[in-house]
Amino acid sequence: MHPLNRKQLIWLGLLLVVWALYGLTGRDAWKADEAIVLNGLLDWHAQADLFANGSAPIYTLAADLSAAYLAPWFDLQDGARVVSGLFALLAFLFTGLAARSLFGPGHEAAAVLALVGCLGLMLRAHALLPETAMLMGYALLLLGLSEARESFMRGTLILSAALICLALFRGWLDLAAGLLIVLVSMLSREWRTRSLRQALLAAVAITLLVIALLEALYAASAFSWWRMSLGFINNLRGTGALLADLAWVAWPVWPLALWAVWHDHRRLAREFTLHPVLVASVVLLLWAHWPAYSREGGLVLLLAPLSLLAAKGLVSLKRGAAQALYWFGVLTFVFFALLFWVYYLAIDWGWPSKAAAHMARLTPNYAPGSVGATTLIIAGVATLFWLVAIPLFPRAKVRPVLVWATGMTLSWILMFSLYRDWADAGWGYRPMLHAMAAQLPGDACLHAQVAPDVAAMLRYHLPERYRPGGSCAYWLVTGAPALLELDGKPLRLLWSGARPRQKRDVYSLYAVAPG
Repeated sequence: MHPLNRKQLIWLGLLLVVWALYGLTGRDAWKADEAIVLNGLLDWHAQADLFANGSAPIYTLAADLSAAYLAPWFDLQDGARVVSGLFALLAFLFTGLAARSLFGPGHEAAAVLALVGCLGLMLRAHALLPETAMLMGYALLLLGLSEARESFMRGTLILSAALICLALFRGWLDLAAGLLIVLVSMLSREWRTRSLRQALLAAVAITLLVIALLEALYAASAFSWWRMSLGFINNLRGTGALLADLAWVAWPVWPLALWAVWHDHRRLAREFTLHPVLVASVVLLLWAHWPAYSREGGLVLLLAPLSLLAAKGLVSLKRGAAQALYWFGVLTFVFFALLFWVYYLAIDWGWPSKAAAHMARLTPNYAPGSVGATTLIIAGVATLFWLVAIPLFPRAKVRPVLVWATGMTLSWILMFSLYRDWADAGWGYRPMLHAMAAQLPGDACLHAQVAPDVAAMLRYHLPERYRPGGSCAYWLVTGAPALLELDGKPLRLLWSGARPRQKRDVYSLYAVAPG
């Protein structure tokens, strides 16, 4: 593959920045996973102890620094969410550098574009979740492994940084995965170099020293974190469900990765540059049986080695197959762009009428016309720009993944621009909690027996009312309205409701009668 010239490099950088940073602010949490991670950030604010919550300590610290720096412009969850985009940019950088180090100049763009085009990365990378940071950690590990083969100093520095990061995600689980990837790769003769052996020993020593310092600094809480990290092992996912999710999370890189292996299968023993990437793919596929911080979070980590394999596979991809993947991408994203605009017209303009009625039933409390003129212009310009750019894409090896990367960027811009307020009204916690709080007297406190995500959002949106362990005259409980008693005192129903897109999760507000 040909290395990028300066102009192409600028366009690639602009694409990555837009993809990673657009749509990180201006919305409420939409999923329980985000709310739970936000709760860990609130714990850090309250206790100043990185190991006192269930979130990845390194992500919590970075999110707190991001929120503090952006506090004049954004609220806590928006400022913290920005760090997910920054970690995504670092993941792209390290994946590209790993491709260049392993396969040579020119492969970095293919690997990065393949990663950006993955269906499963878009929503995870724009959420308040540590999984983009974990993806960065494994991309950094593969870069360090490649560099350590030739240079002891560079390898030690990069491997140490990678192993320390992995240790501060899911604790010993990710640290063991990182060490296993390096050690199994060294079974290959070409990877048993003296510099790699010495770099690994030095990196392990530095990592253990950092862990020991954290143990001494945070005492019991750090030990509790390492012990708690083993709790991930108790939540295994089934292999069938995992592979079904992998089919869409890792599209379109997994067919390209399989092609790369098939094309070189007869000389796989001699293609030593593929060895660590194959090892990482197998290890992380096994480790994906244990969850990360969302349902498909473990599979997100697998995207780094698969994207590297895809970059290698593009070189030998037959012209007909490349053209098929390219045109399938063009038709797919043209269809979805048209669909996004049609349903936006239904939501805000009432046409087509059947679609408008359906969307109104899904989110009855959405106010049509919420999309501003500036946001609408951004969506329109992005659509026109992409349609004009399609014929101008270079006829190069990266063309199939280029259309997927730009198509995913367009899809995210349209989704966030046209549907942010609609999604907030349907999935956001704020409307439901404010409707409930309107039933409380001005000075009343609230106790709750609810799911952890709702408790976290109560703590965030109603900090002056919510008392987790207090004695309050008002209780929010999970479940439909029913006649209840509390310590022999009757409860009077004041309100019952749910998020429109989570209608099965009903919450009821009761007043405890005095006496």
